[in-house]
Amino acid sequence: MSRDGKIHIVVAETSPVISAGLSFCLCRLPGVQARAIEAHTYPELLDCLSSAHIDIVVVNPTFGGAFDPQQLRHDAGYDIRIVAVAVSQLPQQTLRLYDDAVSVVDDLPTIAAKIRALVDSGSETDTDREPLSQREKEIITLVVKGLTNKEIADRLFISVHTVMTHRRNIARKLEIHSATGLTIYAIVNRLVDLAEIKI
Repeated sequence: MSRDGKIHIVVAETSPVISAGLSFCLCRLPGVQARAIEAHTYPELLDCLSSAHIDIVVVNPTFGGAFDPQQLRHDAGYDIRIVAVAVSQLPQQTLRLYDDAVSVVDDLPTIAAKIRALVDSGSETDTDREPLSQREKEIITLVVKGLTNKEIADRLFISVHTVMTHRRNIARKLEIHSATGLTIYAIVNRLVDLAEIKI
């Protein structure tokens, strides 16, 4: 929480209607003193983060194409909580990248409780997870491109058993257990381009 006793929040949303509505609601949460700033582009969001200490970013996961929470945490240069705003049903793999999520249909007490919990918590963020090795990132890329374990082993000059071990470690670290989940992760984290994905 900032020195003025208010929770400083940036609403990152391209739609001015949704952005204004969220800002309006966030400034009127019961039991929470909040100040909301709107950012409609990624450069505007970075400008907000550099010009003031922001406690929470409330962002649409499609902001700027495919929003990357880890990259924003890196770009911010300080500990920041990131909340996904769900305008539709979000996959669990996407939600895991965020500290929490609110829905456009949540009532104000529900949103207030989540905001208070984030500010008060010392909860673990994704930046505290065990990082992926470069080899694990290569394997994710090849899985997403549609290669089999044998094809991956041949391409990387390793055994199929080693590929399977890496895939188990990836699943454990990311808590993602499907090719679809890995595809979403790879896109969000810019490991692959959409054109490279085998459908």
